[in-house]
Amino acid sequence: MRRLLLLFLFLSPELAAAARATEWSLHIDTKAEAVYFAQEYGEDTNNDQYKLELDPNYDWRYKESFRFFLKPVFVADPGNKSEEERYFFDATEAFVRYQGDTFSLQAGNSLFSWGVTDGYNPLDVINSKQYFDPLHSRKLGALSLVFSQGLEHWDYDIVYIPRNRGAILPGEKSRWLPREVLVPETPGNDLVLLLPPSLRYHYGSRDELENALDNNFAFRLQRRGDIFDHSLSYFEGTASFPFVQPVVTGTVVEVSPKTVVQVDPDVTLNLNDYRIRQGGLAFVAHKWDFLFKYATSYSQSLGDDRRLPGWTHESVLALEKTFNLGSDGIVVAVLQHSFINSERENDSNLSVTEIFRRAWMIGGKGTWKEVWNFSLMGLYDSVRYSHFAEVSLGRRFFDAWLVTATGNVIDGPSDAPLGVYGKNDSYSLAISRSF
Repeated sequence: MRRLLLLFLFLSPELAAAARATEWSLHIDTKAEAVYFAQEYGEDTNNDQYKLELDPNYDWRYKESFRFFLKPVFVADPGNKSEEERYFFDATEAFVRYQGDTFSLQAGNSLFSWGVTDGYNPLDVINSKQYFDPLHSRKLGALSLVFSQGLEHWDYDIVYIPRNRGAILPGEKSRWLPREVLVPETPGNDLVLLLPPSLRYHYGSRDELENALDNNFAFRLQRRGDIFDHSLSYFEGTASFPFVQPVVTGTVVEVSPKTVVQVDPDVTLNLNDYRIRQGGLAFVAHKWDFLFKYATSYSQSLGDDRRLPGWTHESVLALEKTFNLGSDGIVVAVLQHSFINSERENDSNLSVTEIFRRAWMIGGKGTWKEVWNFSLMGLYDSVRYSHFAEVSLGRRFFDAWLVTATGNVIDGPSDAPLGVYGKNDSYSLAISRSF
């Protein structure tokens, strides 16, 4: 016992020093949200939703060398008629990191935000996504190993993902599955499916082509300057969105110039994850109180399957400026244009990328007196003349509570990738609090 006491007295200064070098914090973000859809859409889908979201955040650090970070996401929507969407949990961020003098090594679940543009970012392809609402997708954490190093003028990142996740699509009874007109991905796009007013979706098989989910990796090299920053990136791994094969029965009503089939109510959706190789470039310049942003990528699907999309070239050009509202507020305004060229046009209405083939986006967000916050975003698809608008207004109470009202309006032809969601205009009220 005397030896243990002497050992404790000897070690106590070291233990005290270690305690002083250790920092930790715990926060929990909570949000309760009610969503109302203005129109009925589909058979046995929700006209309203009531969701609760919990986002705990734990951060532990030892000196400047070690860090453990945990930020999972839990969403409960028990009244959702789509069983797959009632409860959602994702570890999202859960990693340990060692920070050296010029390098860091990180292992665990991570999120990656490569690229510089908002709304649509062609370089944001590393993390798979959850598409319960395709217009507000959510990133899934990727179990990965990341090595980063900073040099005098350059820094680089190397990412290895042993097994990626693959996208999570809307549930079978979700109103976010298009239910009016669908043209599937077929060679030559020579098949048109006319869907009945009441449609019942069922997910079938999910195949993995060319081991799409295995051994994903990415590399980024970037340079930061006084006026402009730029980066080069490379990614090989699973595509952000699988291609979807509808399996239907029905009656042929026309054979020329395209085969037109009147579809029976039950439709099976088979999913196919495929592998891509992508190279990208991002550029940001600060001049004349403006931010000029440009991002471009070239992707090639890998494999011999005739259903694969082939090559795709995506580019986004953005202009951003900050305005002061006197001494009480600030507004950040953005104007953005996207243009996409591809080996073949993707006529599938499940394709989110197709919305941005030739699209303009204008938006802004700001604060007023540190109490009010607001945002406005408009998107116009100039190919199919569809548009989407979202307006949000929030008010903070007692420094901890935030009440936010949001409205979304979607309009366009029912056979367009954005217009198929035209009956999903919605209004929501959310109450958030941080602890």
